[in-house]
Amino acid sequence: MHSLAGVELGPEFHAMVDAIAEPLPVPRYSRFPVLLDDLPHFSARLDLVRLAVIVALERTADSVQVVPAAGRERSSLGYDWLICGERPSAERTVTLAEGGDGRVRVTVDGTLIHVEPPSEQESRRLLESGARGTSLRFPIFPSAGPSLVARGDGPDELVLWRCGLPAARFRLPGPVLAAIYVSETSFEMLVALIEVDGELVVHIEGDQDTYLRKLRVPIDFSARDEAAHDLSPLYLHMEEFWQFGVYFRRAGQWWTLRCAGVHIVLEPSNAALHQPESTPFQTRLDGAGQVLFGPGNWTAGLRAAGWTVWGPGLDDTVIPVPSGAYVLGLTKVANRPALLTREGGTVRVRLEKESRTVVEFATPVVRHHHLPWIAVQRSAHLVEVLDVATGAVLHRLGTA
Repeated sequence: MHSLAGVELGPEFHAMVDAIAEPLPVPRYSRFPVLLDDLPHFSARLDLVRLAVIVALERTADSVQVVPAAGRERSSLGYDWLICGERPSAERTVTLAEGGDGRVRVTVDGTLIHVEPPSEQESRRLLESGARGTSLRFPIFPSAGPSLVARGDGPDELVLWRCGLPAARFRLPGPVLAAIYVSETSFEMLVALIEVDGELVVHIEGDQDTYLRKLRVPIDFSARDEAAHDLSPLYLHMEEFWQFGVYFRRAGQWWTLRCAGVHIVLEPSNAALHQPESTPFQTRLDGAGQVLFGPGNWTAGLRAAGWTVWGPGLDDTVIPVPSGAYVLGLTKVANRPALLTREGGTVRVRLEKESRTVVEFATPVVRHHHLPWIAVQRSAHLVEVLDVATGAVLHRLGTA
């Protein structure tokens, strides 16, 4: 899936891409990661130039995988790129900085380029042009990666946002029940569970080489009716190449659609808790629903000492939670375990010895299961992605 899927930004944008692409060396890999300085200081003008850098890098490969730089080590193999607002002395780095003359300085491995993006307002308009006019309904973070999926206006419409890229709108061949976007170094795809001719089928946008397309079963309910109430995440699970399936939520209950040998089975899931693993084709399950899963294979649960977090590389950590606070999930702040809680209209992040307010927001927030992000829906056409540690707005998904 191209970085500009469903978006046309005009000749001036592509002229910026041409200027940036000229000094870029040819990578040694057909698909490679591009790491973004995921900080709240970027303006829309810098965001647009950053997008131009991503598209320029994409010209030298089959595709790129855009991920936040926070918490991720640079590759020792020398095949990833970093786009940031600072000036680290490292190879394969592009730095961006506003100039005083309306231009943006782009430094590509020591080579300086000046580009002139449009005004802040026009840059914002271009960045939000992919799904303009489309309502955003039931946004979710369905995977471990930096992406968000929401329903659009119709039951067969999805809006996909990928970190650093414009939102794209997809109209599928039937009403959608559940969806996920997955991106790895070897593949990229938007997977949806849809209804076609009275059957529940898996539809894929992007890479098609997957056994998931074999999942198809007759149903006695209407996915179109479900579309008015919810968008379920679609969690993928594969044990062997002949034993694979998906988990999804319908009418408040979790189900599994799976292939066991030659049989396709649709049945209620026997687990109470379902969360995506860090790898795309694994799902974390808890039959009793008594624990929470978080990043780094950490687990949280209520013990005699209170809410406790345990896991690899971590001493058992007790995090105080006052009575009346509802625990939303397990996350991390500066590599320390933290619980996200809600008390009335206040969402807080709680650590072992301190707590901070993330946002005051009366309606539900959407929690990312692996990144320290939450999403809040400000209006029918605006979703903001916030940093759990500070409450700062990191990304905007706008369609007005």
